[in-house]
Amino acid sequence: MDVMCENREYRDYFKDVQGFYREQEKPEEVIPIARRIKDLRARHNLSLEQFSWIVGIDVDRLAAIEERRVLPDVAAIVKISRALRIETGCLLGERSGSGYTVVRGKDRMNIARHAAGAAERPNYHYQSLASGVAGRNMEIFLLTLTSDAGSDELSIHDGEEFLLVTEGAVRVILGDREETLEEGDSIYYRADIPHNVTNLSRQDKAVIMAVIYPGR
Repeated sequence: MDVMCENREYRDYFKDVQGFYREQEKPEEVIPIARRIKDLRARHNLSLEQFSWIVGIDVDRLAAIEERRVLPDVAAIVKISRALRIETGCLLGERSGSGYTVVRGKDRMNIARHAAGAAERPNYHYQSLASGVAGRNMEIFLLTLTSDAGSDELSIHDGEEFLLVTEGAVRVILGDREETLEEGDSIYYRADIPHNVTNLSRQDKAVIMAVIYPGR
């Protein structure tokens, strides 16, 4: 009985966190990210080619991000932040400085969302659940994958990732292996294994919590 109660409270928590967003992502919510990336590059006197080599992201993709034709995904944000030795919050516009963060129930609907994928048709939206913590070693995101979009592109980077499906079902590609995860399922893997996560449903969204340790 205690386990059932705990599971119910657990599911209610994530249901409350994710919220029910009805509007599409507004352009002004994603513009600051592209602007910050471009400003950081200029501040370090780096050409786009040099920045691409340091960050480990294709130069054409970086150019598309800076020109706001492509919205940076979680992997890109983590890569850029790690390469420049800054916190992801610097790119996402978060306020930092505390040793911990508390997300109150009444504030969960107000967690800033950012889009990833094509500017005109995002693949998913993500929210940082660790905003405000200074010097953090992990990144925690709530990802909402759209029902009719996705990319076959594999991601590879340093660190480790943990995913927990809180709604819907997703397909996780890890190298030459494929795993199907449904609500309540989780997976932990090294991020240096080529990986990709897509929504299995053509009608419904999928929501996952992602805990990312970028490595040192």
